Amino acid sequence: MDRLKELKPFVKIYVILIAVFFLSMTLVYCIPTSWIQDNVDKSLEVMESEGERPVYFFYRHSAIVDNHTDMLMYESLIPVKEEYNAIQASVSVNSYPRYWHGYQVILRPLTILFQVQELRYLGMLLFYILFFWSAWLVAQKAKPSCAVLYVLSVASAYLAVVTTCFQYLTSFYVLFGALIVLLSGYGQRKKPMNFFLFFFVTGMVENFFDFLTYPIITLGIPLVVLLWLRVRDEQADFKGNLRFTLGSSLSWGLGYALTWVAKWVIAVLVLGVSTFAQTISVIQYRLNGNEEDPLDRMGTIRRNLKAWLNVQDNGVISWSKIVLLLFIITLILIIVRKLKDRKTVAAYLPILLVAAYPYVWYLVMSNHSQIHFWYTYRAQIVTMFGVLMFIASVLRERRE
Repeated sequence: MDRLKELKPFVKIYVILIAVFFLSMTLVYCIPTSWIQDNVDKSLEVMESEGERPVYFFYRHSAIVDNHTDMLMYESLIPVKEEYNAIQASVSVNSYPRYWHGYQVILRPLTILFQVQELRYLGMLLFYILFFWSAWLVAQKAKPSCAVLYVLSVASAYLAVVTTCFQYLTSFYVLFGALIVLLSGYGQRKKPMNFFLFFFVTGMVENFFDFLTYPIITLGIPLVVLLWLRVRDEQADFKGNLRFTLGSSLSWGLGYALTWVAKWVIAVLVLGVSTFAQTISVIQYRLNGNEEDPLDRMGTIRRNLKAWLNVQDNGVISWSKIVLLLFIITLILIIVRKLKDRKTVAAYLPILLVAAYPYVWYLVMSNHSQIHFWYTYRAQIVTMFGVLMFIASVLRERRE
């Protein structure tokens, strides 16, 4: 009975959010196509002139702008089936129903007034406002050094490129929004925040906007911050933080997966055709590849790591050298500063588990991460943030 009571808020918020997602998509498709047609056409002309995957200044795979997907997003603003009503059009999204396409809720109304050049500027402006706001909260609720590590980690994702591509922006918006909600409410409420419910909602919202870009950042970064806060506030030891890590990850994963399933069910009910067979086929392809795109799971990790480290296409990464370099740096820091007590160090260890999440994602979603490594590599900001936070946390402070 108690377990059922614990599940009740999850079921309630799930039903409410699915309804909100569905209704918001329907409402924006009530906007007459004639209101946005001109701005869509002119925006597509701009992106077509730039090319599907332009590289502006870094001249590396890590700096590719995904105009191909952005053009797809713009093309999806105009329903191709005139016989569809607003509900059908919002679910079909031009025969691409397996994703929610939540960006339409923002992009479609704004396209009434703006073209892509103007929306890129507004998107960049909003990105930095939310980024600095979230960093300020990390400094306020944790400490300034944590905020510095957070900023460094996010900055490693080639922000000059991220802020010019709508597909790249969405997961960062969800990340920043999640951190702002989490840290604004942390320690402020009379009733403690239900963190598992928080991650469940975050997973749902990420799925609503996501194209499998790098969704794991919306779980990993907030989770690392929370694990650090729990140790600082003497709320958790190693076992407590490990259970919290697993519970939070499961909650996020269920929110993400069940939101996807809801869209497939809605597609069947609204469109009268089953997309499950096609969707399962795509899932199998993403998990296992095919003859044309055979899987190389370790190669996928190398590709993503090379893109993140800005290594040239023919460059070679030696895992032994990377591990040795990290070991030497960590050893020097330990000798100079010394470690905190074993209990405290152990309590921070689950952070390293979270730091490994991007590589777990690459191994599971190997086909997608192998083909699209030139943007999926950004998931590794979780690794950088987790490792830096762990090292900084287990070293004694000078006053000790």
